[in-house]
Amino acid sequence: MKSARDFRKWLCLILIQTLILPGCVSYHPHSFQEVQFMRRAQTKETNGIRVTTAVLTDKESKKLFGVNIAKKGIQAVWLKIENSREEPYIFLQQNLDPDYYSPEEAAYICHYSTAQRFIELGVVAIVFFPVLFAAPVTYFSARYSNKKMDSDFEEKGLHNNIVMPKSTFQGFVFTPLDEGTKEVKIALHGDEGDEIFNFFFKVPGIRADYRKRKFDALYPENEIRECSEAELQSELLKIAATTTNKKGTARGDPLNLVIIGELNDILNAFASARWSETESLGFKSSYKTAKAFLFGKTYRYSPVSPLYYDGRSQDIALQKPRKKIDQRLHLRLWFSPLRVNSKPVWIGAISRDIGVRFTLKTWNLTTHKIDPYVDDARDYVIQDLASVEKVVHYGFAGGVGVSTKEKPGKNLTGDPYITDGYRMVIEVSEHRSPLTSFNWKFPDFEKED
Repeated sequence: MKSARDFRKWLCLILIQTLILPGCVSYHPHSFQEVQFMRRAQTKETNGIRVTTAVLTDKESKKLFGVNIAKKGIQAVWLKIENSREEPYIFLQQNLDPDYYSPEEAAYICHYSTAQRFIELGVVAIVFFPVLFAAPVTYFSARYSNKKMDSDFEEKGLHNNIVMPKSTFQGFVFTPLDEGTKEVKIALHGDEGDEIFNFFFKVPGIRADYRKRKFDALYPENEIRECSEAELQSELLKIAATTTNKKGTARGDPLNLVIIGELNDILNAFASARWSETESLGFKSSYKTAKAFLFGKTYRYSPVSPLYYDGRSQDIALQKPRKKIDQRLHLRLWFSPLRVNSKPVWIGAISRDIGVRFTLKTWNLTTHKIDPYVDDARDYVIQDLASVEKVVHYGFAGGVGVSTKEKPGKNLTGDPYITDGYRMVIEVSEHRSPLTSFNWKFPDFEKED
């Protein structure tokens, strides 16, 4: 008798494991208190309004919401607004990101797919037919879990709303996924004017070139040269006209841009204008690039090939991606020994990728084709940064010299470029600033190398 009962128990256990468990879909989110992301929160306060915000990592979001929202291209931003004033303020999520997701939309995107589970069960059923009996369990458990998910996202998420006087408004905004430097802009509209709060977060996920650089060790102290704004224009004439190959034996893209500012101020300024950092060139990033190219998609953090200045490849690479991976603006920057008002001076090269072409000059036999009118890309930068009020001063200095349509310059892969020969010089601002020009005469010289 005992052995018969043990056999029945064993048989039931086998049936549960083989028929029910494979089809079960469960949803287990964690509470706010169980996810320790507030240690990275930033707070700003002005005129009786206090704003606290934080960007969750992929792991934190998965734990808090019970599903991998990052895999769906969604990023959770914690927001708390404390209004101690006597007037209400309108909070609109599109000011934070015009492509935000509502809580219901984010949940629906992350729903468990019963169709996918049926396919998985069908594959297993080829080997073990009784697994098909788990199909009803899959259907009903997925529906139940998706309802729980809807409720959880709704409870934790925020909608456009009014922050009433003497009240607190808090929850999560669901934005498109950003890696690298992310700007969180909170704009509150009131009868007496708008209150705007800007935050910047370093979001893990990509391996950017600049994170490997030890900038303080690039130049010995005796090579650091402080110069005034007036002296900078002539100092830039001593800078090489173009990038080179690794050996320094061939000329590449023109060094047509100069940026003055601390590293974080530069990254923040470009993040405000929706530029992306780039990943270091490696197997993983190359695979993502190839995949995006083959399927005609974008890859916001696609690496750029190395160009050289002062004996090393670019210290920072940034890009303004478009719909396809072969269309983007890309910028390379090198840390220099020059300083203006104690701020570093960065030497840069910028151009616009307009396609991909075959070449024998690269290991993978392909390269981006650039728009020959490189001045358009150079001038785009000043317009873009000025639109988000991140430029203090701008001006022009001598550069590569004139290249015409009849006599163009050539980069390392043979693409022609046409330019008026000048460098754009931009001083970025930590805060929003009005645009003013350097007190310089427009240069009437051309730099020959």
